[in-house]
Amino acid sequence: MDRIDRIEDTILPLSVQSLYTDGSFHPANDSSPSSMTSAWIALDDDGLVLESSSMHLPSYFPSALRSEISAVLLGLNALSRDSSISIHTDCSQLISLWIRFVNAPFSPKLLREPNHLLWLSIRQLIMDRNLNVELIKVPAHGDDIYNIQADSLAKDAHSSLQPTTLLSTFCYAPCLLTFNSLPIDVNIRHFLRSIADARAFLSFCSLACFTALGSPSLFDWAGIYFCLSQIKGFASHRNGRPEFWIFRIKLLLDMLPTLTTLQQRKPYLYSPDWLCPQCNSAPEDLNHLWTCPYILPELNPCLTHRSEVIKFRDSCLSSFLSLKSLDISFRTEFFALDCWNYEAPSSSCLWLTRGLLPAHLTAFLNQHFPLPVIYKIISPLLNDFQVELYGEIWLCRNVLFHAWEESQGISAASKLRGPSTISSPIATSPQQHNSSLASVSQDSWISWISSSIIRGGSWISHLDFLRRLTVQPLRISFW
Repeated sequence: MDRIDRIEDTILPLSVQSLYTDGSFHPANDSSPSSMTSAWIALDDDGLVLESSSMHLPSYFPSALRSEISAVLLGLNALSRDSSISIHTDCSQLISLWIRFVNAPFSPKLLREPNHLLWLSIRQLIMDRNLNVELIKVPAHGDDIYNIQADSLAKDAHSSLQPTTLLSTFCYAPCLLTFNSLPIDVNIRHFLRSIADARAFLSFCSLACFTALGSPSLFDWAGIYFCLSQIKGFASHRNGRPEFWIFRIKLLLDMLPTLTTLQQRKPYLYSPDWLCPQCNSAPEDLNHLWTCPYILPELNPCLTHRSEVIKFRDSCLSSFLSLKSLDISFRTEFFALDCWNYEAPSSSCLWLTRGLLPAHLTAFLNQHFPLPVIYKIISPLLNDFQVELYGEIWLCRNVLFHAWEESQGISAASKLRGPSTISSPIATSPQQHNSSLASVSQDSWISWISSSIIRGGSWISHLDFLRRLTVQPLRISFW
């Protein structure tokens, strides 16, 4: 590993007997990024303050605990060799983790823990300088004047003009792994999995079946990802396959075997001139499934879809109103959202039917509820909505469609055979998809991962297809 240029050490005299440490953390919000600071105060055996220091910390995997650990590390970094010190902290979690990661013999399991770089640095610093360290718990928000002073120093550092210091300048870990020049201070296996997930999800979002619909900003991809992760499906009694799970995925990807899809796949069996077998008034594509005017006593796709959209909408409204009391304007504005326009139906209503959460729906709800709550409520209701479409429309349509295929002489055996060599091929024009992601770099996933390191949380919380992130991909030093 290359030599690390560390901050200039403040070497305290051996007369220092006590350190008071504290950290402060401000989580990110819409107007400002997260901020972490730390502070320490050094006292001699007479209780006189010899030195104090505060620092604005680099925002990597930000958390309150990380700021507390950093305060201890910076305090230890200022000690002379062979010092014996009592560190006073009001963080109980810090003390319990110290017992596991510092007092105990080293275990490779430490590398699975968050903040392991800080813990490794503390262990290395204690060993290199032969330090004797004891941690003492002080009451939080008590009357200990030194703890109050350390707390004030840490809080004041948020508004200080001092530059943010790089983690590498006080990292004593034997090895420092980085991603896009940012340190990896979490479970390495989990981090690699998040990279694979982010890359796969970018490829998923870039599929032509989505990009042809319009700008990717029209959809809430984090919500779509959450709903997909909740799919459990149910098994067919015949062969144990998760039939409904397959239906939901094919519905989302516009891969259901509608007549239009079959005409593209097997033009030698399905004439491109054929219209919907039920109504014979329009091509049977995915959207036509919900708008087909065909009416039977037990089958009316158009009315069934409308009634299920209404049921889905009302269930969502009831669930959200059960969480908090909102005035009548919430109900009025919620009903006016374009995704509930089932009469035409609107494009966003058809997207929602597929499982593509419109961004305007979650943006409206996010004015009153946090996104995790929104996703948790909508996901099972969307599942129930699609269960009804599966049973009331799709399965019934399949019975009629198979009967129609038999009347056309299309058998299961003919579907397995390829096109006849003597029959003239039917010219079909491939679908044209104008990808709205063409201007979005395929390394966007690097920005998602980098932003999760800097701002905290999962990478799925940092999707930005329009490249508004302040973190720009530079290089991947991890590989």
